[in-house]
Amino acid sequence: MQAVPLTAIETLMDGQIDIRRREGSLQPMRLPVKELAFYDPFTRWVASCATGCRLRFSTNSTTVRLTATQHLLAQPNDGEKRGAYDLYVDGTFFGRGWGEGGAVMEADGKLSGDEAFAITFTGLPARTKTVELWLPQAATVAITGLFIDDRAALEPAAEWRKRILFHGSSITHGMEAEGATANWPAVASGLANLDHLNLGWAGSCLLSGLAARIIRDQRADAIVLKLGINVHTDGQLKERNFLDAAHAMISIIREKHPTTPIAVVSPIWSPPREEAGDGPSLQRMRQLLQVVVAARVQSGDAAIRYLDGLELFGPADAALLPDDLHPNTEGYRLMGERFHRLALSGDGALIR
Repeated sequence: MQAVPLTAIETLMDGQIDIRRREGSLQPMRLPVKELAFYDPFTRWVASCATGCRLRFSTNSTTVRLTATQHLLAQPNDGEKRGAYDLYVDGTFFGRGWGEGGAVMEADGKLSGDEAFAITFTGLPARTKTVELWLPQAATVAITGLFIDDRAALEPAAEWRKRILFHGSSITHGMEAEGATANWPAVASGLANLDHLNLGWAGSCLLSGLAARIIRDQRADAIVLKLGINVHTDGQLKERNFLDAAHAMISIIREKHPTTPIAVVSPIWSPPREEAGDGPSLQRMRQLLQVVVAARVQSGDAAIRYLDGLELFGPADAALLPDDLHPNTEGYRLMGERFHRLALSGDGALIR
């Protein structure tokens, strides 16, 4: 097989905010590398996970092999496997694989196993086609090599689709989903034939100005803000600063996206948190986010809307919420299908 130079691999990378360049490797990052010191260690790690990151290229190779160093979070959800790579050919799902090697990271940060990782997909059509290789959402991945058939050609594949940007908590990050494209933003975007950027930060969607700046500076034809659940923990925001933080985030984004459609999505169903909390309960957060959107509309913003998270995942779906917080793979699929129906299709679609 022939090796693709790292300088060429960099031109194939998509779905990241920045790239951490080390000798011999390229790591997609979902925050600016030069601003790493601005973030707490947990946020640095989850924003370094590769959800929504992929290689996109045109090739006539029948084999694609990727090598990397990988740290996969060991956090099972209802016994489902994690850490899959998904391969698409001309926009159609081709295969899912877990590869060989890679280190496992426990909740305390300890690593076990060799971080060296490799995955190979074979049997691709022997014609020129667009290939998308999606990296796992529950792992950090530093790419060390890409290999194709001897004498095969490879070049970047232009992305012509409109882009929708998602920001949210672990539920948007989708770590618990089995496959790299099994989280709800990927499902919804795939059904609508949209390019998407996933800025779901597990445990770290804190209505922060830093996140708002990143969103503000991205190319986006629509923006989805799924807010609330992470600041419920320990009552991190009371009602007054919850409202202020939500308005501030939207105002920062509007600096460069004055008319881009924005959907503000409130928390999905989580039984222990519906009526409890040191700050607003989830029930109250839904009301407050409605107030925020209504105020923006009243002020003249005609491109913002509210979507109740219970319409994506509610009490009737409790069997698909194994830890009372995160959906399983089937739950994420349903969320994606419902978001597509409610927000990405028909006359009222965010993107037309």
